[in-house]
This record gives sequence, structure tokens and C-alpha cells, in this order.
Amino acid sequence: MNATLPRFFWSEYRKRRKKTSLITFALFWGTLSILLLMSFGRGLTTQFKTAFSGLGETLIMVYGGQTSVEFEGLPKGRRISLYPEDVDYLKERIPEIRRIAPEETLYLQVSANGKEINRAVHGTTEQFAMMRTQVPQMGGRFLDADDCREGRKVAFIGWQVAKDLFGDGDAVGREIVVNRIPFRVIGVLKQKLQNSMYNGPDADQVYIPFHAYMQIDNDRRLDQIHIQPKDKDDSTLIEDRVRTLLGRKYRFDATDRYALSFWNTIENNQEGEAIFRGIEIFLGLVGALTLLIGAVGVTNLMYATAKERTKEIGIKLAIGARRSVIVQQFLLETVFIFAKGTFWGFVTAFNVVNLVRLIPIDYSTFGVQAYLLRPVFSLDIFVIYMAVVSVLVFLSGIFPALRASRSNPIESLRYE
Repeated sequence: MNATLPRFFWSEYRKRRKKTSLITFALFWGTLSILLLMSFGRGLTTQFKTAFSGLGETLIMVYGGQTSVEFEGLPKGRRISLYPEDVDYLKERIPEIRRIAPEETLYLQVSANGKEINRAVHGTTEQFAMMRTQVPQMGGRFLDADDCREGRKVAFIGWQVAKDLFGDGDAVGREIVVNRIPFRVIGVLKQKLQNSMYNGPDADQVYIPFHAYMQIDNDRRLDQIHIQPKDKDDSTLIEDRVRTLLGRKYRFDATDRYALSFWNTIENNQEGEAIFRGIEIFLGLVGALTLLIGAVGVTNLMYATAKERTKEIGIKLAIGARRSVIVQQFLLETVFIFAKGTFWGFVTAFNVVNLVRLIPIDYSTFGVQAYLLRPVFSLDIFVIYMAVVSVLVFLSGIFPALRASRSNPIESLRYE
């Protein structure tokens, strides 16, 4: 770049400082808008994924049902139930299954420390934790294989259960009584966001080994079977194979959609993520349009500048200045105007995002604040923003610059 360009630029910019102040503010506001909207949009998507993973991201839940068509001489309307042996039956015959666990639930009286509450008590196995995001707090653990195989009287409880029974004290190692049977607390669930659930949030649940649960409830029918595929793309295939295998075992039509029901969290997660991704893109476009308004102002200013400096441009061209110098001078002025406005917009947006993230989330209630209080200012957002700004800088400056550089020196010198 020619060494005289900075001098030309600074001399002209000082003359137009007041004129550019309003446009600089428009660029500041546009930058603030696009970065905040993109950050909050990304936060919505991220928090949705986090909250939905509270139930389980790659999880298929199988429920019993009722037949709706006749099959091999058997009438419709038969009840189809699931049993503990179905877990091994499916695991042995469907190689696409990574983990599988039974679950049975009763609302029972749970007491400890002189307090009594009614909570959902679940009987399950050690594989349940990985599928249902049951992460214990420090110092505790979930049920393990030995607990489940031996039917030990141990329990994993939600953090709200621990608070209701033990207050702020440590619940691990202490005793609770479930339906008049003592259980030792081995872990407390770590606080988490959860926007999808059954039987209420996990914070209010109690989990005990399946064989220990069977000593409380002698009904062998399962409420559901949890399945985690090795590959989430195999979820539909696994559903079809479960229908076929259980249809063969319990004699119902595999195409009967009412004989068994499924809750496929993989498909639900993909649909929800697509919706939030669309919202994120929409917010980004709104922010980009706000920044575009400032860019239009810069373009108009540069066209006005080119017109005001017609005679000056003619003199420069007449004494031998290259047209590329004129183009570079106008582009440099455009870049500076953009840089001044967008820099402070960037700094403000960055600080706002980080200040909002300092606001704590109340895990005891799930509301809109859980989505809005965790905006994300990520590298890819910055890259997208810089790409948008670069395009707008080029488009705002190049056309006025080319128009100025193509001026006829003789006609320019006549200009009044």
C-alpha cells in the first residue's frame, strides 16, 4: 500500500468525523445485535441438547400395549406385557443393541431422619445409569453389577429426595426406609437440566436394584425396557426387530402398532435440534440485516464523499496518481469506519454474554431462564461474524471506490 495513503485517509476522515459518528453507532448496534442474537440462538440449541440429554440422547423405551388386529386365530384386544426375561431375549437376538435394562416403578412411602415422603421407586440394573444420564455427585455412585446380581439393599436417590429427607447434610452412607425395608444410600444424583421425563423429574426418583425391588413388588410385568443402540442410525431397525421378535414370542402381528409402543428419544432429539437450529439461523439473519443497515449507511457516505471530492480526485489523477491509489484510499476509509463501529460492538457483546452466563440457574424449577441464561460465544460464531463483516466492508467500499477512480480528470477539474 502507498505510504501516502494513511495521510490522505486521516486528513479526510478528520473533516467527516461528525458525519461518520451516526453511521459508526449504527455499525456498533448492528454488531451488537448480530453477535448477541447468534450467541443466544446458539445457547438455545446447546441448552436444548443439554436438557434433553437429561432423559437420554440415544435411548429407545419399549412399552407393552394391546393388540388391535386378530392374529393366528387369536382375538384382538389382548394385552401384551413385558417381562424380565425379555431383556436377555432381545439382547441375545439383536446385535445392534449396546445396552438394555428393565424398569419397573411403584409410588411408595420413603422415610428417613424422622421424615416421610411418597416418591416413585424404580427397580432397574446398572446399565440404566449410562442410558439415562444418572451422574452421581462426588463421593457416591450408581448401582453396580454386584448390587443388581445380589439384590443388595442399596439405593440411588435424586438430589431433591436427598434434600427433602436429609436437608443440606450428606445423604451418602445413610439409611432410608422404602415400604418398611431399610436401604443404604450409595449415591445422590448430580443436578441437571431435564425437559423430557416420565414419572416426574429424576430429582424426585429413587432407584434400587431390580431383584431387591422384586421383593417389594411381586408383579413380574415390566413398565418398560430401555434400549441404547450401538449406532443411533439403527434405532428404526431395532424397533422393527423388537416388534418381530416379541410378536413371534407373544403371538401378535409385527405390523400391529398398538401391540407395543416406543418412545424413540433419538428421533425426538433430532426433530427438536432441527427446530432450534432453525431458530438460531433465523436470529442470525435478523442480526445480519441489522448490521446491513449500517453497511448501507457507509455506502451512502462513501458515495457522498466521492461526489464531494470530485475535484480533488481529478487533481490527483491529473498529476499522475494511479486509479488503484484512489480505490485503496476509499477502501481504507471504509475499513476504518467499520472497524471503529464493529470493534466496540464486539467488545460489548462479548462482555454481555459472559455477564449473563454468571447468573445461576435454578435446577429445582425448569423454565425459560434455563434456555436464555446460557448464551454461547463460540469460535464459529466469531468466524461467521467476520465473514459477514468482510463481505459488507468490501461491498460498501468497492463500488464508491471504483466510481471515484473512473472519474475523467478533465471533467473532474471542471466540477463545481
